Amino acid sequence: MTARLELGYLGFEVSDLAAWDRLLTQVIGMTANGQNVDGSQAYRMDEFAQRMFVREGPADDVCAVGLAAYNREEFDALCSRLRKAGIELQAGTPDELRARHVDHLVRFRDPWGNPLELCLGLKTSPTPFGSPVQPGGFVTGDMGMGHLILVMPDLDAAVPFYTDVIGMSVSDTGAEEWAGIVLSAVFLYANPRHHTIALAGGVPPVKRIAHFEVHVPSIDDVGLAWDRTRSAGVEVTHMPGRHTEGVYSFYGRTPSGFEYEVGTEGFRVDANWRQRHLSRFTLWGHHPPTPAEAAPSA
Repeated sequence: MTARLELGYLGFEVSDLAAWDRLLTQVIGMTANGQNVDGSQAYRMDEFAQRMFVREGPADDVCAVGLAAYNREEFDALCSRLRKAGIELQAGTPDELRARHVDHLVRFRDPWGNPLELCLGLKTSPTPFGSPVQPGGFVTGDMGMGHLILVMPDLDAAVPFYTDVIGMSVSDTGAEEWAGIVLSAVFLYANPRHHTIALAGGVPPVKRIAHFEVHVPSIDDVGLAWDRTRSAGVEVTHMPGRHTEGVYSFYGRTPSGFEYEVGTEGFRVDANWRQRHLSRFTLWGHHPPTPAEAAPSA
């Protein structure tokens, strides 16, 4: 049985806070929501007080993957599976609960060192969400804030941990040759989003994260985000295209070197979903830009 989880929030340790603030608020369309008690900066994308935070530091990588349990039963069951697997759990302190804007929190690392957090009770904001550059908002709801791709040194070993222990299910697997290397991926779901986490193998392990994705309501919203990316001079890493799970999107480069994706549409999955093995991850598009395509908009 698939665990009922969602991607509640993401945290990043970054060396350039100002550049990240510009990306998140002026390009992607989140809104800043003040400084947390631990000095991190909170960002909103829906009714919740925090869906992303950034803190200053040299890592330029993900520092927290917040998995939100749907209820206390799911929270306790996952804690039990983690303990049985020999994973050390650290209960969130009162200050950490305030910094994460949650009621309950345990922190742990997967066997490859990825910083995971299990939470319950995401706190809402007293004010409605409204972005001046992304008035349509973001698609979250029962699918969480989006998805992320984790780079794994041992993909075969990682899959059982994320399925048997974390409790996710495999939606699709695949492998594709790209720029002379074979990229392998296992897509994992724990709610109707096709994948909340994907595990990637064959990727040079420069960062723990390959990219994170945010979902917007329409192709027009993707197009507007594309225009903002180009106008801001942000590096485009993959041109607009359609993935094999139905998502229409493009990719850009964050100030920390890994990528972000803005997408829309895509398949919803449930217990009736039939797992596929993909020979390519994109139906069309998503190619790296040519020098002319990469030039910022005038």
